[in-house]
Amino acid sequence: MEEASSRRDTAANQTAATDGSERDPDAPAATEGAVVMVVTDPTAARWLLRPASLRQLEPFLGATRSVGEAAALTGELPNTVLKRTRRLVALGLLRCVAKEPRAGRPLRRYRASADVFFVPFEASGADSLEAALAEREAYWERLLRHNVVRARMEALDTWGTRIYRDGRGRLQVQTALSADANAILLDPDMPAALSAWRDQVMLDHADAKAFQRELFALLLRYQRAHGAQRYVVHVGLAALLSEPPG
Repeated sequence: MEEASSRRDTAANQTAATDGSERDPDAPAATEGAVVMVVTDPTAARWLLRPASLRQLEPFLGATRSVGEAAALTGELPNTVLKRTRRLVALGLLRCVAKEPRAGRPLRRYRASADVFFVPFEASGADSLEAALAEREAYWERLLRHNVVRARMEALDTWGTRIYRDGRGRLQVQTALSADANAILLDPDMPAALSAWRDQVMLDHADAKAFQRELFALLLRYQRAHGAQRYVVHVGLAALLSEPPG
C-alpha cells in the first residue's frame, strides 16, 4: 500500500494552475470536500508520472465506473483493464466504492482514491528538478515530434535543413524543401502541423509577460473547441539565462 496522506481541501477559493505560474480559468476550483492525496510512495508516484500508466487511472478520476465502462472508454479489453485496476487498487490509487447485485458476481464500481493527486519532487525518483521535468515531458515531446514528421512526410515526402542569416542578421535553422525554399505547411490544403523554435527573440520583461499571457490565452481558446481530430500542442517560453551543462 502506498505511503500517502489524504485530506479534505477546504480552501474553496484556490484554483488549479499550470506549472504554478499562470491561473487556468478552465481548471475547476478546489471545492470544499474535494479529496487531496499527497503521494510519497515511489512506485505509486512513478505510476502517476508516466503518461501511459496515468491514462489507465484517468477513467476513474472524478468519476465512478465499472471495469467494462472504463474499457469502453479506453478501447482496451475488459480483462486488460481489470488487471490494471487491481494493480491500481493495490497501489492505493483506486478503490472499490460500490458493489451492485446481479446474477453471479456483483458488479464492482471503482473511483480514484482522490480528486487531486500531488507528487512531491522527492517522490519522483528524479535526480533534479530539471530531470523531473524532462522525464515528465519526454513522452509528449516524442508524440509531437513523431506526428510532425509524419505530417511533413505525407505532405512533402522529404526535406532537408536550411541554415542562413535572415534579414535581421539572425541565424536561422529551418526545415526546407531546397536551398532556396523553407518547408511551410500554412496553405489550406496542407496538414495543420507546426514545430518552431526561436532562441534569439529579444524582449523586455513587459513584452515577454504580454507574450506569455497571449500564448496561454490562445492555448485556452482553442482548448475549448470540440473538433473531430485530436491534436498535441506544446507552448514554451523562457529567458535565456544560462546554457544547460554538457
